[in-house]
Amino acid sequence: MGWTLVTGGAQRLGAEICRTLAKQGYDVVIHYNHSHREAIHLVKECRKLGVKAECLQGDFSERSSTEHFVQGYLKQFPDTVNLINNVGNYIMKSGLNTDLSEWYDLIQTNLNAPYELIRGLIPSIKKNRGSILNLGVAGMEGLRADVHATVYTLTKTALWMLTRSLAKELAPDLVRVNMVSPGYLEISVDLPKDLSTIPMKRTGTTQEVAKVIVELLGPNSTYITGQNIEVAGGIGL
Repeated sequence: MGWTLVTGGAQRLGAEICRTLAKQGYDVVIHYNHSHREAIHLVKECRKLGVKAECLQGDFSERSSTEHFVQGYLKQFPDTVNLINNVGNYIMKSGLNTDLSEWYDLIQTNLNAPYELIRGLIPSIKKNRGSILNLGVAGMEGLRADVHATVYTLTKTALWMLTRSLAKELAPDLVRVNMVSPGYLEISVDLPKDLSTIPMKRTGTTQEVAKVIVELLGPNSTYITGQNIEVAGGIGL
């Protein structure tokens, strides 16, 4: 089995994805930007589970630094099966209250960087008939106006359309492209004051999201592509 790259894998949801993958026997590359200590600790944790694990630093805030990461990654890990685009910056601002610098930063990190990673790793993923998994946000398919986190939702909606397009384009190569979209998790920075506004009356867990991701990568999901699975307790309905 080749490598599975998890971007933003050192902390929070990304770390739980890496742990869950390791428990299922996946060899993981943990991407991080600033969280070197956490990445090293997680590498050791995954190795104790009997898999290969490595970490690699990368800055996705600019095209040039993203390209540098892709080039370095391919030299060190030429045999990649799966790519999980977990990195996603979040800003709680309406459109007109978002600075232009913030606007361009979110589009680069949340949309351009995943695309650049896909472009770079696709030859290996094709060879291995692997999968691409993008992280979205619950409620995108309703296309409701969002003045809470406008640019974040914009980037994730665009990533969802890219997911669908690539799924169709890569289907003849037996490469599957899907999305998993969390709602409010226990680690969310913008939890509602009243959890009763969530249909299931509780937040989700990172474990619940990670389990869905691993299931989509596994042998029971080989005919699933171009789909968005919300792990959101009904919040996006």
